[in-house]
Formats: sequence, C-alpha cells, structure tokens
Amino acid sequence: MEERRVIELAWHYPGPLAGRLLATWGFDVVKVEPPGGDPVKRLSPTLYQWLNEGKAVVYLDLRQEEDRERLFDLVKGARAVLSSFRRTTAKRLGISYEALKDANPNILYVAIVGYLKKDSPGHDINFAGLAGLIRDAPPIPQSVDVATGLLAAFIIAAAVAAGRRGYVEVSMEGVAYLLNLLNFALLKDTGDLPLSGKYPFYTTYECAGGRVALGAVEEKFWRRFCEMLGREDLINRMYDVSAVNEVKKEVIKRRCDDLIALAEKYDVPLTPVRDISEAGAVLPAIDILLGGVKGLRDRDS
Repeated sequence: MEERRVIELAWHYPGPLAGRLLATWGFDVVKVEPPGGDPVKRLSPTLYQWLNEGKAVVYLDLRQEEDRERLFDLVKGARAVLSSFRRTTAKRLGISYEALKDANPNILYVAIVGYLKKDSPGHDINFAGLAGLIRDAPPIPQSVDVATGLLAAFIIAAAVAAGRRGYVEVSMEGVAYLLNLLNFALLKDTGDLPLSGKYPFYTTYECAGGRVALGAVEEKFWRRFCEMLGREDLINRMYDVSAVNEVKKEVIKRRCDDLIALAEKYDVPLTPVRDISEAGAVLPAIDILLGGVKGLRDRDS
C-alpha cells in the first residue's frame, strides 16, 4: 500500500481542489473521471488545469462492473479515498465506504457531501443561503466550495499523518455555518453584527479613483485612522453609525493612492478594493492555490 496515495472520486470544484492541494503537499493523487471527463473542464478549462495539475487521471465508467473492479484495484494500493458523491449515489454505484473497505480495510475514506441531514442536490449558493452568508445576490467568491476543499485536504493530511482509517464526512452545509462562526458568536454575545459594515471602523469608502477597505477593529487602529484624516473628534465615535457619513466626506476628497500611503505611515489596516480582474492578475495560479503559504513548492515546478 502506498502511504501517500489518494484516490480522488471527485468532480467539479471542492473535491478536486482538495486533491490539488494534496498533490502540492506531496501526495500521489490518482483522479478518477467519467468517460466524458470532469464537467468543470467544459465550464472553465483554466480552472480544470489549475485543479488537476500534478495528478494522474484515469477514466472509468463506475456504472460498469469491469470499471468498478479497476477502481477496487486502485483502492487496494491506496491510503485514502476522497469522494464528492452524494451518499445515495455512492451506495448505488457500489463505491461507498462499506464497499471500498472490503477492498482495503485500512482505507481512510473522506466523503464531501452536501447537507447535514438530507441527501438533496446543492451548490455553493444553497449552503451559503442556509448559513446566512447571502444578502442580496449570489456571493462571490464561492467560499463554501473553497473552504470545503481546504477542510477535506486538511483532514486527509492530518489523518494520514496520525495513521487513522475509517469514514469521515465533510458536509458543505456544516462548512458554510463554520464560515459564519464569528458572527454567530457576536450575535449571541451582543445582539449585534459589528463587522457588517454599518460602523465606521469596518467598512469600505469611496475615494478619488476607487475604493478602500478599512479594518480598524482594534481601538488603536481606529484612533490612528482618525489622526491620519485629521479628525481626532471622531475617535470616540467608533461605534457611532452616523460617523460613517463624516468619514465618507473626508475620504472622498483624497486620492486612493495617497490614503494607502498615509495608512502605511500611520500603520492602519487600510487596503485598496480591487475588482476581480485586478485581483486575478496579482498572483500566479500556484501561489493562489497555496494561499500565501511559504516554504512549499509545487512538485511539478
């Protein structure tokens, strides 16, 4: 058995992201795709490339007994299986944990599923809606997909390191609730959502040439921000909703670049608000996938 081999039975986004991270971390990932390929390749060839570099890909029709036998042979030589099939679908195809552990009793089986208590279809927008992550429009980015992939990859890496085996389920609905953990806690403690953008210390402002994001959560940063604007009279109005308009009047008069330079000087958490095309041009794909982690290199580089 290869201690670092993972069989990826996952298409679309969260599962393949988890597999790509594992491949980057040094795991030997074998991705199983249907005869027609992963549907995400038609949606975005670029995303497909980013998610699947460094993997070996085999094409199997899991509805066919012969191809299922080929899968069982792959599982016999693997340490872990990563699946994103619905519970009922995995069982119907004969690729559930119960079926695959007969081929390899020591297998770790991590299943990405949708809901906590039902087996209905769902995508990022559905889980985000349940967990209070949507205001007026579908959220960008697809944070539930990404967080699910990160969590699944972490679970496999940690479980393999600890010598664990058995069945682990990662619910996308549960991950969506996890993303709102801080806000659930604040709402319970204070009855308020102080990081929702309604207070002046944590919101975005229009400046000449764009917008800036202010994250002055600590009082020292809010004080420095007010001093940087020359509005020391606002220091005691950190939680005053009406102070937002006062700050807006000050910020709109200034160039965004000048504000960012001042923020660096005053050590204030103020950054530009980029549009998605600007943000996407900043980092190469591998750096985006690594999420800013230093000291790890893509094994294909």
